[in-house]
Amino acid sequence: RGAGRGKPPPPPPGPKTVTPAAAGVAVTATPCPQRCRRAGTLQSNFCGSDFVLTGTVKSVSRGPPQERGWAVVSILGLYKSGGLAVPQPAKGATLRLQLPCRLCPGLKKGSSYILMGRVGADGGALLPPDAFVVPYRQQQQQVLGNLSKRPCRGNP
Repeated sequence: RGAGRGKPPPPPPGPKTVTPAAAGVAVTATPCPQRCRRAGTLQSNFCGSDFVLTGTVKSVSRGPPQERGWAVVSILGLYKSGGLAVPQPAKGATLRLQLPCRLCPGLKKGSSYILMGRVGADGGALLPPDAFVVPYRQQQQQVLGNLSKRPCRGNP
């Protein structure tokens, strides 16, 4: 049958660096980590994030490896906007989040999360691989409300 026992073909080159596509968005190339990891707590990540919101994932588009993915989220609560253009009232509004790394953070359609991310150069929402993203539980609403009332100066 002609199928020899030679070496298997080399794997396709992985996404070592991401070059901004024709989208014109100036985002620094972030290599995707081997494993998705989350560091810190709600409190330790709140002030360091540009925006903090709770939302339910309506759709996720991962696309080919060389392109960024997107997630569309229905906002449940907005605790910090950081210059993000969000319609008022925020509750119920949809927001498109850019995912520079296809696998991190891992988001599932229909699930609700606390999302702490960055505002991109174009003013859009950006969830880098090291963004603080955790499943949302109703009990966390009070903690987020309290954090949003405290001023962020230097250390939280």
